[in-house]
Amino acid sequence: MNKRSCSALLASFVIAGIGQLHASIDGQNELTIDFTDAKDVAEKAAWSPADMVGVTATGLGWDGEAVASRDGWIQTKPMAVGLSWRPASSIHLRVEITPEAKPVTLGNGQKTVPWAGEAFARYSPDGLHWSNWQVMVCDRKRTDARAFSGEITVPQRERREYGEFLSEYAKLDVPWRSDEEAAVGWILKRAPDFFGRSLPFIGYVELLFEFPFQGGQRLTKLQASAAYGMSGVHYPPKDESVFNERQTPWRFKVQ
Repeated sequence: MNKRSCSALLASFVIAGIGQLHASIDGQNELTIDFTDAKDVAEKAAWSPADMVGVTATGLGWDGEAVASRDGWIQTKPMAVGLSWRPASSIHLRVEITPEAKPVTLGNGQKTVPWAGEAFARYSPDGLHWSNWQVMVCDRKRTDARAFSGEITVPQRERREYGEFLSEYAKLDVPWRSDEEAAVGWILKRAPDFFGRSLPFIGYVELLFEFPFQGGQRLTKLQASAAYGMSGVHYPPKDESVFNERQTPWRFKVQ
């Protein structure tokens, strides 16, 4: 099981006359990868070139000459975001990879700093259908780590049909009319190809880091966070005890 933390800060609820509860929901999901732990890395990421780069007690990399490098990448496994009953439509991402790229001395005596690399992110509602990769912004001021940040926001147009389905689902006699996990299962029974033509929310995020593996420079840690804020307007469930087990990240996946 990936070591991810989910902290959702729920505002106080106010009961409205139409039987709905109003609130704002702010939270953050996190992913940490220890590149000195082979088991942890294998569970949470893939990398290339796998035949030349490996994990040791000192990190992920290879023991070539300092001036030698191998173009490569690291891709994380899906990180769940939002809540199990309400996924996010907008998130703010931050990624830090340590240590920073260290200067190397060339044959002519000059020193140069290897390229720090680029980071990308993509999202999926179901763990199967994914958006295109979107580039993140590198924080050039950071000298202690390779730091990147970015936003992913789903356009309202992309969410329109999904919203119509949710409105239909809320009219049914179901245990919880605002349970989007259950609503998604209902939608896919009516329209099995729905996520093949629409990506209306952010259930999972994957990160891609492209950079040169410099000889003798091993990575030790990746720390990523996905912060979100969303409407908490919802119908209360028939059995309010379900909240005790539903404050977890999005978990619906296509089987």
